[in-house]
Amino acid sequence: MNPARVAIMTGAGNAFAVLDAREAPPVEHWAEFARRLCEAPPAASPLRKLDGVLFVAPSEDRRSCSMVVHNADGSRPQTCGNGIRCVAHFARERGLVDSDVLRVRTDAGACAVELLRERGGITGARVDMGPPRALERDLELRGDFGRVQATCVDMGNPHCVLLVDDERSAPLNTLGPALEHHAHFPGRTNVEFVAQRGGRWHLRVWERGVGETAACGSGACATAVALLAAGRARSPLELALPGGVLRVEWDGAGAVWLTGPSEQLATLALELAEATQA
Repeated sequence: MNPARVAIMTGAGNAFAVLDAREAPPVEHWAEFARRLCEAPPAASPLRKLDGVLFVAPSEDRRSCSMVVHNADGSRPQTCGNGIRCVAHFARERGLVDSDVLRVRTDAGACAVELLRERGGITGARVDMGPPRALERDLELRGDFGRVQATCVDMGNPHCVLLVDDERSAPLNTLGPALEHHAHFPGRTNVEFVAQRGGRWHLRVWERGVGETAACGSGACATAVALLAAGRARSPLELALPGGVLRVEWDGAGAVWLTGPSEQLATLALELAEATQA
């Protein structure tokens, strides 16, 4: 098998390996390949931690592409907001699509994407993440941790949003995994800890199958929906995460729009033969 050209990319700090699905191992090995790659990134990688692997497949019309995500533990989430921007960026630069306006198909449905440029180079994208699939406010969850009040938002994947006094001191590393595996969420959930400080909303995310991430696009969307639905904020809303700032727009009824950066840090020639032996 010839080496694959694997791009190391970030979306507001979310770190991914991105590759053309035609250069990838057989699909039945994708989960194990992602787990191995995230566990031990190649020595040439500029990042020593990867949150997941994005597999990109072009369409015949060159107006769209599809994305399959596998998290660091090999699990397959339905969508990934930061990943969509990276995939659109990757697809355009690799010539898989022929326009800065395209659609990215995910397990949660197709998303319209508009790439953003500065001085001719791609710097990010604005993505139609679709409307919230479900919104459950004032949910009380109980467990060994006691009780918490949450807002649950389905953005194609599940999110549990907690309003806290200070996200920096929130018990993310204990409460995050406890809620991820709570009986209320049979498919597990992502957990958001959001606080307002200095006139800005700040967010930390515990992502199912990954742990704490520098950013989470769908989590930012879910958090914005929770805040806007409760009347605590106005659209558009900026959320500051450890890896960067994401902007979310929502009119209270239609699609949620996510805007944020994407960056390609390196392209590696990766030998994939071992991955096919999983």
